[in-house]
Amino acid sequence: MRRVLTLASIFVLAGLRAWSASDVELAFDFIHNQIVLRAMIEDRGPFNFVLDTGTYTSTIDTQLARELGLRLGPQRTVAGAGTARNPGQRTVCPELRLGDLVVHNLDAVAIDLAGMSEFLGRPLHGVLGFSFLSARAVRIDYFRRRIRFSDPDPSRPPSRSDDARFIAFPMVFRENSVLPVLQDCYVNGARLPVTIDTGSSLGLILFPQAVEKLGLRELARAGIPMQAGGYLGRARLTKGWATSVKLKTIDLGAIEVAYVQRGYGDTEQLERRGGNLGNAVLQDFILTLDYPGRTVTLESTAE
Repeated sequence: MRRVLTLASIFVLAGLRAWSASDVELAFDFIHNQIVLRAMIEDRGPFNFVLDTGTYTSTIDTQLARELGLRLGPQRTVAGAGTARNPGQRTVCPELRLGDLVVHNLDAVAIDLAGMSEFLGRPLHGVLGFSFLSARAVRIDYFRRRIRFSDPDPSRPPSRSDDARFIAFPMVFRENSVLPVLQDCYVNGARLPVTIDTGSSLGLILFPQAVEKLGLRELARAGIPMQAGGYLGRARLTKGWATSVKLKTIDLGAIEVAYVQRGYGDTEQLERRGGNLGNAVLQDFILTLDYPGRTVTLESTAE
């Protein structure tokens, strides 16, 4: 049975933060299809943080938060992939450093990440989500294993037109935050909104409502069992294939997909999004997310 790590949303509003650098490029590790960055918290570390464009706020492991002496708020229910209960506590990270990039007063949720560390195969100390990303433009070059954080440039010329190797699309509002949702994803010819989710190590994940819409219930039931790990423990998925996947003008052809059986996107409304597009597909692209400008581009690097 294949096991994968896929992160999911926690619904907490982002707080105020300050940035000290205007343009910083870093190397990242790509571990089990996860973007892992090495971060310092004040003068301690380094710690392993996953970059997750599909999560509303950032998180830090509860044990680490206590060791660092961070103030923890009352326990609150959080949402995410999995079927267990794993309450979180709101906190603030006073200083987080990634190379020359320094973030002060990062709003976060402290949550037990031990289960997700097991899936990653090494200690996971935190997740960097929208509360970390929202002030910057982010360029992820999967092939070179490089990531660049920069100030958005309002004088930048418009993106090139969509073609067979490049697309651009707007981010959309979800739960008081901005998420990169591609509205024009076509699976077996059917239009299906999907999140561009760097917190997922899989390719295309289809939520239960999308499986029903696409008439794939029997294929999903007969698929190869998989286990995914999220904030709330394990979710059940099966593996299969979609005969045709198209991202606006980029034709991926037939690709492997994961069908959610339980514990991930169960209550997601189909018109909002029918699934996630994760790193197993994104790794063939240069992904740029301009959060203040609310735009996303995907540029293929595949030959």
